[in-house]
Amino acid sequence: MSGSRIPRKPKSSSRFSIQRGFQGEKNLKDLSNEIIHSIQKAVSKIPESMSEDLEFEVEMFLSKIKLLEWKESNPQAEVDRLEIRQNLFLILREDMVYSLQKILSGTEFVNESFPDLSLIQREILAILKELGNYHHPHSGRDYSRISLLESWFQGLSKTWNFNLQRVVDTFQIYRWKLYSFAQERPITYQNPEQVIQRILSPESSGLNFAQIYDAEVLLRKNFQFFLLRKIGAENRLQYLISAEILGIESDSLIQTLHTVISNRLEELLNTRQLEHEHILKEKLDLEKEFRQAEKIQKKSLHADLPGPEEKIKIEILYKPVLPVGGDFYTVRRISGTEYGIFIADISGHGIGAALFFNTLKSSFEKNRSYWERPGKLLKKINDEVCGKLNDNFITGIYLYLNVKKKILKYANAGHNKGIIFNHNELRNKLRFLTPGGKILGIFPKMDYKEREFKLKDGDRIAIFTDGIPETHNPAQLMLGDREFYRWLIAKKTEPKENASAAVIQRIERDLNLFRGDPKAEDDICLILIDIQ
Repeated sequence: MSGSRIPRKPKSSSRFSIQRGFQGEKNLKDLSNEIIHSIQKAVSKIPESMSEDLEFEVEMFLSKIKLLEWKESNPQAEVDRLEIRQNLFLILREDMVYSLQKILSGTEFVNESFPDLSLIQREILAILKELGNYHHPHSGRDYSRISLLESWFQGLSKTWNFNLQRVVDTFQIYRWKLYSFAQERPITYQNPEQVIQRILSPESSGLNFAQIYDAEVLLRKNFQFFLLRKIGAENRLQYLISAEILGIESDSLIQTLHTVISNRLEELLNTRQLEHEHILKEKLDLEKEFRQAEKIQKKSLHADLPGPEEKIKIEILYKPVLPVGGDFYTVRRISGTEYGIFIADISGHGIGAALFFNTLKSSFEKNRSYWERPGKLLKKINDEVCGKLNDNFITGIYLYLNVKKKILKYANAGHNKGIIFNHNELRNKLRFLTPGGKILGIFPKMDYKEREFKLKDGDRIAIFTDGIPETHNPAQLMLGDREFYRWLIAKKTEPKENASAAVIQRIERDLNLFRGDPKAEDDICLILIDIQ
């Protein structure tokens, strides 16, 4: 408020002063009303060109007065800071989900010169799954609003040259801000030093210290203005405490940034003379790990398929992009008439995902006593793999089938919805194996709902990984879940063409035709189970 003093009345008049207010002649409420009135009167005389610069400071001052007034009226009251932190988390989560769906909808994001984000749809879909959102953008939804995330990118683009990897790394800064207010954080966002190390890693876009610092400061400022507009006018107390919490978390991140940079510089000075030897060793180690991962994966995939005389038939389509992949499946015979079927997708593909095959398989084998209880099994697996997957996570669905009783029990951990339909009936009534829990390996101590279906002869169960519905054609249009369901339930005139083995072959052929290339973008796994 420098340069805009509020004129005072002569001492001979009513002698308005803060001292008189606290001497008891006026209570704090009356005093604050007089101050507010005086400020508003003074601000009304300020030229419009200057008022915008002063608006934020005036609002802050008025908020502090209201805070003092509230404390006087409620001396014993306590503020639920956990609730405020949760509210900040929900605000940022809603903002990020909206922003990512806006990107997926094809609406212009930031500006015309911004990178084409359709090329990182997989990364965007992975973030949405992490946030518990499994929905693609709704057609016809209005995405004209500028989100906080988009506004932040607009500010950064004034001085930054963005490429796709830098966009992904900048998302991590926003996600760290988001999770800093959450009561439960994913494993990969519980340690701020690890977050900064990932952003500064050689595999990233190379954001430096100054850029991360500037990005954090701008995000803090934008978020504070956003909170002022959203809640400041209606609840100044909540706004002030929100701004205080925001400042504490921001200062903590900046302090951590300083620590990481200092440690990194020291490490670089100590290891520069060995740089060439380290690079050579990493290359040799990577080649060795690739060979080991390929051997491990071949041993990890196991299927106890039923014989021709049994009342169940199982067909599997498995196509990794590389010799090793990120899709995992296993079919286990629990008894003569009981089967356990598990399909999972480790985020990413190739050697990075395949290295965690043995971790997942070992956990599955170790908990064989829970093969008849899908919900308990996924809970046990999550408890064991949580924190052991680095930056990866797992989606998965597990089925327990009792062929004799024709009962299906399942639990779904953030995986694609499987379907059940009767391929002998003229009209297909679909039943969905929907997600009932969060992804595996990120959130500790999770519970997974177990659901049960009664089956009948002719029922076909289809479970699959997202490499199929997320296949893109040459025009970068995605196949999608609904179109893939149509492929699965389509009926041919010849009965033999509707057999599960023939359907598997047809799906593989149609996927190649759709993408226009026999080489898939992602690992593919599809399991069809027929009840006969």
